[in-house]
Amino acid sequence: MPSPSPSSRLPHRLPSPPPPVDEEILRKPWKYLGYRSYSSFLASDDNFLVFRRFGDLNARVLLYLQDQIVRLEERLEELDTLHSAKTAPDIHNGSFRLEPVPERSKILEELHPKLKEYNALLIQHSTLRSRPKVPKWDTESLRNWHANTQNVCIHAPETAYITHDHDLISLVPRATTPLRHFLEHSSRFRLARIWRKRAPSHLANHATAQHPLSETLHFSSDSRIDRTITMLITAAGMAMLIAPLWVLAVTKGPNKTIKRLGIITGFVAVFLVLISLTTVAKPFESLAAAAA
Repeated sequence: MPSPSPSSRLPHRLPSPPPPVDEEILRKPWKYLGYRSYSSFLASDDNFLVFRRFGDLNARVLLYLQDQIVRLEERLEELDTLHSAKTAPDIHNGSFRLEPVPERSKILEELHPKLKEYNALLIQHSTLRSRPKVPKWDTESLRNWHANTQNVCIHAPETAYITHDHDLISLVPRATTPLRHFLEHSSRFRLARIWRKRAPSHLANHATAQHPLSETLHFSSDSRIDRTITMLITAAGMAMLIAPLWVLAVTKGPNKTIKRLGIITGFVAVFLVLISLTTVAKPFESLAAAAA
């Protein structure tokens, strides 16, 4: 059987270069990690997807577009006033098809894209403005990641965005109860071993391959925290519903009616405070729940 000609042979696959050792990665994180690792880190948890809203710039561009529209609006008003005056020629000002003033049509044509751009930006900015403020511990997590890579993994000017605390928003905002928000102020609560979960598979594989800092990453299970807090809230709610019945049953003696009213009032007030702290309900919703 004839052997294949050299031109028909498949080229030899080049051997894979040896992976860098930890010391090399720590010495040159900008080469071995870079945006590949940083992007994987951000995508590993919704809390890390933090970006700037550019509030000042959005407001300035909106003002600029608004002024352009206002100038066209003023010119259109001038033309309408001019051609509807008593001394003006009798022309039809109530038809687009028979428009006798070409400049008016031109102004409307200019207004259309500007209004479309202005309205779109206005709605987008309104949506961004409604986003809650990023918790400081989320931005601290980003700063810690950069600190663990000697602050050279990503070009310094490109990491400055996380210093604009007032302008940062979460891509996926999470509604939290006042109780959880209060507890998360404590790093001991956030980093407790009971909440720890494994790193996402894509990040874990990448970290094992070429990220020596995986031991510095702590991932907490939001679902586990929520379940625990839900159980505590349920237990407290049951206690608030059952305890008054027993207290009222054993309340006797003179003026027992006044005493019972005082007990009911106290438990209702405590229950209202409990609802306010442990749910994201609005005040009138909390009052409705307490009344029920």
